[in-house]
Amino acid sequence: MSVETLTRSILAKMSQVGKWQREFFVELVLVWLGLRGRYTFENLCRQGVLSAVSYRYWFSKDFDFKQFNHLLISQYTNLERVWAFDPSFISKSGKHTPGVGYFWSGCAQAVKRGLEIAGLAIVDVVNHSALHYHAAQTLPKAGESLLDYYACLLTSQARELLKLSPYVVVDAYFAKYGFIEQLTQAGLQLITRLRDDPVLLYPYSGPKRAGRGRQKKYQGKVDVKNLDFTYFRACFADEDAKAFEACLYAKSLKRLVKVVVLHQYYPDGSIKSSKIFNRYYAFRDRCVAILPPALSDRVSLSGWQTVLRSYPLPEPA
Repeated sequence: MSVETLTRSILAKMSQVGKWQREFFVELVLVWLGLRGRYTFENLCRQGVLSAVSYRYWFSKDFDFKQFNHLLISQYTNLERVWAFDPSFISKSGKHTPGVGYFWSGCAQAVKRGLEIAGLAIVDVVNHSALHYHAAQTLPKAGESLLDYYACLLTSQARELLKLSPYVVVDAYFAKYGFIEQLTQAGLQLITRLRDDPVLLYPYSGPKRAGRGRQKKYQGKVDVKNLDFTYFRACFADEDAKAFEACLYAKSLKRLVKVVVLHQYYPDGSIKSSKIFNRYYAFRDRCVAILPPALSDRVSLSGWQTVLRSYPLPEPA
């Protein structure tokens, strides 16, 4: 299928887009994908079939890109999908640009002055591809933290996101109780990486104690190099690595989470290292976790990941 045919088939489902705007958008897509040089109105005019005035006029009109992307995703991706959310730093000098401030730059591994956009894409698990869905400039309100802003950005469009997938993949920065709580209350499930030394507790499943007083809820703290196999079961094995999964209580997150502990071994059989992540991916190059039955194929996601289920419990005393 050609790009033009694909674009026209999606625009035909958008009733609010008129004939002339539809024709302009198809022309714009064809020119945009093959444009040489700078992306300016004058350059579009040189390489396209419309005048610079026409490009300026139609660029001033509203267009629902989120609906367009939603239709594209729902029609041309597999049902096994996860959302990927990640803010990106943009270098920008000056003092009067709206939203300019200090943000984390992953490339520089430092906080730098500039702009930031929060990007949201859908990952097609089966086809190993991703499609852009939405991007918004980071503009927190006065006194609002970045995590609260990001959570509000996702929860405000949770109804549309849930139509495609309830799973949201983020990096370790977002593994905070407040962020996770807001997303789970909106019906979204978070996939993220935990820190290397989280406090994980075994939930107590033995007989209840007779008499008055609070019942026992937790059996003890998890030692990742000395697992209790009455809770853990093997879920992956390789020549020099084994993985074990269990449902544990994460103290900092105040909820039960499905975790996977990966042991890598020395040639003599002793444990070389231990990594903690969760149960939603399939192992691929030992960099992702176990997928649930609905997501049984393999997906490449960098880093040790953790899926945080919504099982809120009171924090242990």
